[in-house]
Order: sequence, then structure tokens, then C-alpha cells
Amino acid sequence: MNERAQPAGFRNRAMAFIIDMALLTALHCGFFLTLAVALTRFPPARFTALLAVMAAYALLFLLMPFFSALTYCTVLHACGGQTVGKIFMDIKVVTVGGGPVPPGTAFLRWVGTIVSALPMGAGFLWAAVDRHQATWHDKLAGTMVIANEQTA
Repeated sequence: MNERAQPAGFRNRAMAFIIDMALLTALHCGFFLTLAVALTRFPPARFTALLAVMAAYALLFLLMPFFSALTYCTVLHACGGQTVGKIFMDIKVVTVGGGPVPPGTAFLRWVGTIVSALPMGAGFLWAAVDRHQATWHDKLAGTMVIANEQTA
């Protein structure tokens, strides 16, 4: 563990998560609203084509949030350690040694968020009781979230 770095508090981490989810939700809503308007203005001519478009729309609606969150978190954590929410909350993800997060580690950390979320969010709540304020996905990936002024 990097002794110089101060772990980010649970509230700052939670607020950064809420900001990121609000941003991703707004982007998804805008995308699907635009797609729905386009489909109502230019509907398929045949009923079978309409069914195919509706099935594709439903599949995209279910899968896009998963893959966009994966891409958003992995890329932004690997390219600077901060998502938009973390920028607003002035916190940053680094490796346990204090270095930048490599892309593979950022991906592993995101996969770990699923593990943290599955048992009713217990992996996220773990940060509130852990002495290093680390979530399960931090422990899995060997990362920590620190107050940004500690990285300068």
C-alpha cells in the first residue's frame, strides 16, 4: 500500500459513482430517444421488418448500458485514473503502489465491480468498513482510490 496516499472517503466515492451513473443514464436516454424518434418517422414498410427492428432495439437497450459502462470505466481509469464523477469529486484510481492503472488492470477492476454489486452491493459497502477504504473490486485489481491532491 502506498503510505503517502490518503484513501478517498466513502461519501466521495459514492458521489462520484452517482455522477457517473447519471451521466451514462442521460447519454443512454438521449440515444434511445433519438433512435425511437427516427423509428417513428421512418418506420419499416413490412410488419416482419418492424418486428426485427423492435427486437434489435430491445437487445441494444439491454446490452448497451453494460458495454458503455465497461468502456467508459476501463478507458478513463486507464487514461488518467479518473471518470467524470471522480474529476468532480477530486479523487483518482491508482495502483496500490501509487502508479497509473494499466488497461488490463482497469478492465479487471470493472469486472470486479460486478462481483462487488452482486451480493446486494456488499462489495461497494465494504469500503465503509475497510481500514484502507477499499472495495472488493479494488482488492481484486490491486487498486485504490485516493484524494487527488495526494497525486500531485
